[in-house]
Amino acid sequence: MLQAALDLCAERGYNAVTMEAIATRAQVGKPTLYRWWSSKGTLFLDALTERFGDPYFQIGDTGDLVADLRNWLYGITELFLDPVSSDLVVGVAGTAQHDPELAAILHRQIHLTLSGRNQERIRAGQRNGQLVGFDPLLLEDLLVAPLWYRLLITDRPVSRTYADTVLNTVLGAAASPSGDA
Repeated sequence: MLQAALDLCAERGYNAVTMEAIATRAQVGKPTLYRWWSSKGTLFLDALTERFGDPYFQIGDTGDLVADLRNWLYGITELFLDPVSSDLVVGVAGTAQHDPELAAILHRQIHLTLSGRNQERIRAGQRNGQLVGFDPLLLEDLLVAPLWYRLLITDRPVSRTYADTVLNTVLGAAASPSGDA
């Protein structure tokens, strides 16, 4: 069922896909879909996490926090550059603005879970003497927000070069003496 949803999204785009079309493509009845998912948004959230999973949203641990942050931003960049996944991300995020249940699921299962893991990874790096003095939540927000802004608001591209610029700017500004940033 999730693959049927992803295939339809690739063919038609998130907004044009209906639960009925997914049921037809998956050769199941609509009641079967609704037994598993309460809405198109929740179904596509599961499809998105199934296809792309945590590596795109979670900071890895190679022992080098700056390299791990860079790779994390590269993963998000790849996700946003893929036409199907970016359409899913934008569609699910947009739907969550008007669907309190989906918004709560996004917050609880995605944001809190991954952000908590990311903050712990940053703290672990800090315990090893890397990027000491950064507030982990603020660092995560400062790094990922520009990528989201480009995806959702502007027509400017997201790229690895841009991700590098964001990382270098945030880390450089934090290292500057007060007032020089």
